[in-house]
Amino acid sequence: MGAIRALTAWMARAVVALVPVIPTAAGAEPEDAGGVTVDLRIERALHAALDAEGLSARAHLRGGRLAMTVGAERLHLPEPVGTLAGVRLACPSLVPTTAGWRCREARLSADGGDLALQEHPLRLDWHTGRNRLRVAGDWPGWFGASGEFVLRVAGGDDWRAELALSGVDLVALAESPRLAPWLPEDPPVTLQSGRADLALQGAAEGGHRVDLQLRDVGFSDAVGLRAGEGIGGRLEVREVAGDWSLGATLEEGAVFVDPWFVDAEETGRLNLRVDGLRPADGGFAAGVEVAELSGSLGEILAFSGQEIRSGPPEAIAPSGDFHLEARDPGAAHAVLLDPALAGTLGRDLTVSGDSVVARLELERGAPRSATLRWKALSAEDGSGRFGVTDSDGTLNWLADAPGVPGQLGWQRAHLFRLPLGEFYARVRAQPDGIDLLEVTRIPILDGALRADDFGLRLTADGPDVRFTGGVQAISLEPLTEILGWPRFSGRLAGMIPEVRLDRGDLAVDGRLLVQVFDGDVVLRDVRIRDLFGRTPELGLSARMDRLDLALATRAFDVGRVEGRLSGHLEDLHMIDWRPVRMDLALQTPEDDPGRRRISQRAVQNITELGGPVQAAASSVFLRFFENFSYRQLGFRCQLRGGVCELDGVGDRPDGGFALVQGGGLPRIDVIGYNRRVDWDELLRGLSQVTAGESPEVR
Repeated sequence: MGAIRALTAWMARAVVALVPVIPTAAGAEPEDAGGVTVDLRIERALHAALDAEGLSARAHLRGGRLAMTVGAERLHLPEPVGTLAGVRLACPSLVPTTAGWRCREARLSADGGDLALQEHPLRLDWHTGRNRLRVAGDWPGWFGASGEFVLRVAGGDDWRAELALSGVDLVALAESPRLAPWLPEDPPVTLQSGRADLALQGAAEGGHRVDLQLRDVGFSDAVGLRAGEGIGGRLEVREVAGDWSLGATLEEGAVFVDPWFVDAEETGRLNLRVDGLRPADGGFAAGVEVAELSGSLGEILAFSGQEIRSGPPEAIAPSGDFHLEARDPGAAHAVLLDPALAGTLGRDLTVSGDSVVARLELERGAPRSATLRWKALSAEDGSGRFGVTDSDGTLNWLADAPGVPGQLGWQRAHLFRLPLGEFYARVRAQPDGIDLLEVTRIPILDGALRADDFGLRLTADGPDVRFTGGVQAISLEPLTEILGWPRFSGRLAGMIPEVRLDRGDLAVDGRLLVQVFDGDVVLRDVRIRDLFGRTPELGLSARMDRLDLALATRAFDVGRVEGRLSGHLEDLHMIDWRPVRMDLALQTPEDDPGRRRISQRAVQNITELGGPVQAAASSVFLRFFENFSYRQLGFRCQLRGGVCELDGVGDRPDGGFALVQGGGLPRIDVIGYNRRVDWDELLRGLSQVTAGESPEVR
């Protein structure tokens, strides 16, 4: 505006000085046929905002009609105008008014390289008392637009501009070299299509406003990580007393910014409102301050912020108080969280619920406090690993101190098909995690999991979880049915020593006691690698002590066996819950004084797995007796590379091994010879045995 002021002042001085001189210089009346012409020329004019070369002015008075022409060979103006050549403003009829002068048929010519004017019509009004110039005209068609503009100038600190355009070609505008100083050298995206309507008002004293309507905007980057098509929307900018407000709406179209994708047709409009925007100390380059921020995405979510401060673009680090309400948690998760959780524990989640409300306080980009509330929230893992239904909760977090106690719970949940009943717990958020505040009971079938202590800490390597508690009398019959195991009775109970989950790997410190089949199973060295991954790995060792064979064989339906069984399981390694390595050994305890009997059906099934019955006397006895006494039974399996190396309770000179050693009369021995058995074949055989498909021995 300083350049316009300088040029206007120069024109004003030329005309004011020229008009009184015309009659005396011509020595005749104005209506004389020859008229009067006065020429002025200045070789160079310098101003803070203007550098003009070859300035000239001509006034011609003839028949009472004053014509005025002002020009410059070269005019250097600030960007984005730049240098203009051959500037010429001609007024064929400069008419005096009560306030000054008027020209309705002015013509402007100038060559700006990519932008040029040739005898473009203008309307001029010059108020001499106020030294104010009003310029109005139609838009010259640049960037494919049509419209009109009005400019009022009385100096660098007294100006007003209005511009109304329709059909602006945004691609042509973006490719204009005049925008280059305001655009990055390597823009993140390239515009491919788009039109806009623009209404602009501005003044030296303020009160600026911009209204922009976008239609069919398309853009993309070189690698396809940012793209948009069919975008339509509005942008409104207002300024009052140095404070700016901004309103933006994405009304239609689709936008992809890796990994997020928003389609306005599916999500509804994206609205953004900013009020009280002003530059930080040092100007906009140093950052901005915002009194209030608000927005929404259709009926899915709403967000807001207050007293926001941010640094320069290269180091934004915002401060302020921010709020988010997910009115449709399922849709909000699908649009915002699901794309960002790819490759994490939260992938493939299906979410629904009433609402989720969050508040976050930031200080220079660092979280200082946060509150999270959710109601009737449900989530289901697509791989069936876990799920929760109708969860409510509140968490309050502080960066440098424990938060206010909160709570969480659910109506029901499951973990790897294990059903969890209604649950409620009091918790406290810590600066780096969360702690359980009291002993809590999680129902499981007719029993429960008791949590004496639970803590979660977030580390640079991922979540670190600790847990101690116990299992309270869970019936095994419904539990085994749910897990797809053979049904057997009994109860699962015992203490759980400290359990830790670190970087997705679970480890049990100490020993875990499980009471089953009226005996004890002690687990140790329990560890699960990549617990919630696609191929979890389990490792453990165990000792089995005095398991009741009558209860066990009844559960697996392999024929009746009475007696006790003890043994060990060393170095079990399972991948995706399938054993790939182990050393399993089970046999009758030497000090077991109880009754030891085995049924004909049990003998048949063991024979089928271990090899043909060798003793002829045994074959004869099997025809006539339903039950037999035995001295001891047992087997051992060393699993390596998909092959089980079998052994029994005693070796024989002929290379066989005893699976059952008879005792008393009638005596029955079961001898096996197949020491190397394919693991999958062995499992199929066990499946046939438990299904009652064992062939009858004759």
